[in-house]
Amino acid sequence: MKKSFLNLVAVCGFSLMAVNVYADQRTMGMDMAGMKMDGMKMDKMPADSMSAMSLSDGVVKAVDKENSNITLKHGRIKSATVEMGPMTMSFPVKEKALLSNVKVGDKVKFTVENIDGTATVTILSIQK
Repeated sequence: MKKSFLNLVAVCGFSLMAVNVYADQRTMGMDMAGMKMDGMKMDKMPADSMSAMSLSDGVVKAVDKENSNITLKHGRIKSATVEMGPMTMSFPVKEKALLSNVKVGDKVKFTVENIDGTATVTILSIQK
């Protein structure tokens, strides 16, 4: 009985791990430009939330200097105008110069703001 239960727990654990890996791989390199972001809070927030703004952590998955885009695997994002959960997503950058020294694999700190209805990277710094 104990052996059957342990086998069941092991199978369930491995199944959950496989689903997680599969979901993570499906988002890599995904162009999210046409994604509906209705559930993401991208409205202007009250002024007191400005003090809650902080830099988010991420890892660079792709850099497209020609189109001024960066793909980041990131944790929770909370800025003055954007709030979203962890995912891998492509973002336009406010200024092309932000991409001048960044490369795939770099760990970065960044801020995303709503600019004309688009979640846009406005601050980007490489972590050592």
